[in-house]
Amino acid sequence: MADVSIKFKVFGKQSCEVCHKVHEKIEYFRSHWLNDATIDYYDMETVDGLAEGAFNDVADIPTVVLERDGKELGRWAKTPPTFDNLKTIFSMPK
Repeated sequence: MADVSIKFKVFGKQSCEVCHKVHEKIEYFRSHWLNDATIDYYDMETVDGLAEGAFNDVADIPTVVLERDGKELGRWAKTPPTFDNLKTIFSMPK
């Protein structure tokens, strides 16, 4: 999978405890099953975060967008993906 670029985009706010928990969950998944993936966190209370959110059509927080080589594989708004969701996308045993 070294030739494939997998990225999690997490959109949230500093003041949102649920957003922080979603980010931690994605980091846990990445560190245990998908070490080559990157995670970008966007704070929707900043200009850069709002711009990236607008570019990605993010209307609610938290939102997680999963991309492979720039193509969207999945999107979860207001709730994080489950480990089963992610393992299914990547054809991993449950």
